Amino acid sequence: MIIQESRIRTKSGADAIAQHVLHGQKNEAIRVMAGSDWLLHDAMREAKRENLTYGLRHIAFNPAEPMTDDQLAEFAGRICHEFHADPEHITLVIHQKDGSTHGHLLLPEWQQDHILDNRFSWIRLEKLARLEEIRLGHALVAGRHDRSIAKSLRKDGKLQEAELIDALVPEKPADKPRAAYTSQSHRMAERQGLNLPQLKQLVGSLWTQSDGLKSFRAALTEHDLTMREGDRTDKRPGAHIIEDQDGKLIGSFTRLTKVKVTEFRKLLAEEQHPTVRKPETDIKSSRLLIRRTTPDFYEEYPIPKGPDNQTVLRKRPVIKRPQMRKWQRELWLQRMADVDMPTTQPLLYTSSIRIISAEEAGFRKKITKAIAQQQAILDQQAPEASWKPLDRNTTITTWRRQLIPYQKQLRKRYDRYATAKRAWQEAEKSRWQRITGKTNKLETIAERLYFEFLEMLRFVIQALLHVVGLRSKPPAPIRRPVLSEKNKLALEGFKAVHDAEFSAMADQQKLEAWLNQRFDTIAQARQRRIDKWEKEHTREKHTARREIERLSALLSTKPAHLRRQVTIHQQAPHILTSSPCATLL
Repeated sequence: MIIQESRIRTKSGADAIAQHVLHGQKNEAIRVMAGSDWLLHDAMREAKRENLTYGLRHIAFNPAEPMTDDQLAEFAGRICHEFHADPEHITLVIHQKDGSTHGHLLLPEWQQDHILDNRFSWIRLEKLARLEEIRLGHALVAGRHDRSIAKSLRKDGKLQEAELIDALVPEKPADKPRAAYTSQSHRMAERQGLNLPQLKQLVGSLWTQSDGLKSFRAALTEHDLTMREGDRTDKRPGAHIIEDQDGKLIGSFTRLTKVKVTEFRKLLAEEQHPTVRKPETDIKSSRLLIRRTTPDFYEEYPIPKGPDNQTVLRKRPVIKRPQMRKWQRELWLQRMADVDMPTTQPLLYTSSIRIISAEEAGFRKKITKAIAQQQAILDQQAPEASWKPLDRNTTITTWRRQLIPYQKQLRKRYDRYATAKRAWQEAEKSRWQRITGKTNKLETIAERLYFEFLEMLRFVIQALLHVVGLRSKPPAPIRRPVLSEKNKLALEGFKAVHDAEFSAMADQQKLEAWLNQRFDTIAQARQRRIDKWEKEHTREKHTARREIERLSALLSTKPAHLRRQVTIHQQAPHILTSSPCATLL
């Protein structure tokens, strides 16, 4: 799974990202799982009110293997949990392109009372992607932070996952994968009419077919491309970029061709200053320069000698020994005392430092590692135990604010139907209007508005269920034109089934009671799931706790073969003086 993150500046607004995510023309299908255009603009307004630089965070995740919409939505929920984001204010959109799906998650930077967490976000996102691939059984995709991810997983006690991810780490740091362009540059290129993936593939193939920079520049010219030195030479000296004939940026040479910067600088130096090598059969290169001198050359040109009294004595270099640490000096003095001690006397240790053998150190290391594994089992919690507890006032206020537009639409549609019904009933009282047929027309209008009211009622109730979490999908759009007679029974049956919800949407007091009841149901269901998880893992945690007690007791003892050595030391001390292991023990 490839996952990317970008932050949208507040001054940029939400129009561009909303147009791309909610109305992208190159997608075969767009499914809005949560949020809306209005929610994105509202997040930008809140960020502007709080004077934030960034208003939205855009996280795009593209799995290498197919995933269902529910699986993508669950992964988006894990991202929200990782960064402590409120799942009620997210916008999640699924795009389908070329038969495969990928997700777009938009999180507001201002989370009602705090700013969205941004510490090591790239590493944490890659960690979530690797864990999701392991959980679903997908092939693991190598990233740039796999070493840090494996280290973090070992610290959390997930040793098996850490070993799988550690196998992805390359031997050399330069072999880490890197993107040729960012998602932002990709969007900018699309608006300019460029296809960056195709151009990247073209530049890579031209470089593999070339035998140097000169032939590569000629090949670029044939495809209406040029390579020149970058504009920011003060920050990136020697960096070259590739452009098209209109001056539109394609990308950096080193990123598009995967050539190291040091190798590219060597190629530039060879291109600017070509060196002509002499053939290996050149005999002139083996000649030695000989200077002819006369026999009395040294007498004619004597070498001046300085006076003996002006000889300068060189100072002997002062070698400073490194200062020993306190514990090293204490250990050295103890060893010197042990050397001078007679062999018939037992060793008397007065130091607080205990010297152990390599076998005992390995034994203790294994015990400590086993205790850490059992402690990881003991520290496990239910998936929802670490979630932020729900606040009744905040949650109900959010629900009420989201339901206000739907209440207005339902009330408006009902008022239209009630007005038409009263007009029809008034016309029924007039004999003249019955004769002229006006009553039949008003009855038709009232019946049509009644169908529209039932359809609006269906839409509003589905929206209510979606807002409070009883429905996973957003409400289906209002069907137009006017419904036929055969759908009347279905809509009336829907109204009868959800009469409690209809009454709550029609009366503000009933709605308040209904929302409080729904909040209590959610809180109780969460607590039941937590209690169920704890009950299922009670035996496992009890076993881990007893194992930790047993292993901790072993740390105060020695292995059996080490205890035998101690016994021999007490009976025959003269034998142990010649053994290096006895000295350590």
